[in-house]
Amino acid sequence: GRTGYPLVDAAMTQLWHMGWIPNYMRHVVASFLVEFLNIDWRRGEEWFDKTLVDSDVAINAYMWQNGGHSGMDQWNFVMHPVFAAKSCDPEGDYVRRWLPQLSGLPVEYIHCPWEAPFAMRAAAKLQLGRNYPKRIVLDLE
Repeated sequence: GRTGYPLVDAAMTQLWHMGWIPNYMRHVVASFLVEFLNIDWRRGEEWFDKTLVDSDVAINAYMWQNGGHSGMDQWNFVMHPVFAAKSCDPEGDYVRRWLPQLSGLPVEYIHCPWEAPFAMRAAAKLQLGRNYPKRIVLDLE
């Protein structure tokens, strides 16, 4: 939950605190891990198996295989962490709930705090690299 991408970090924070996240967030997190971090899907599958209270070995492994492009029904989409966030959390309520350090940002910057002007981040008491991480991937294209 320290990627610098608010939707991914919010989802992982919820997972850690509650042992559960909505299915859409599972897709976002899996896509980020596999597509943008180029980490083997088995690492995600292992983590989710240990942290999900509703973990089902067969379903968890099947979904991670698909997300990792090695399963029977491979995903043919990539969920961009900012575009997905603006779609599923347009007002930033989910992010604000799980990442209170971002709650002072206006909606247009809640999913991309690095784009907020310095003065706006300062007014929101947000310090990238201190109370919220800098992005670990700068170019998602």
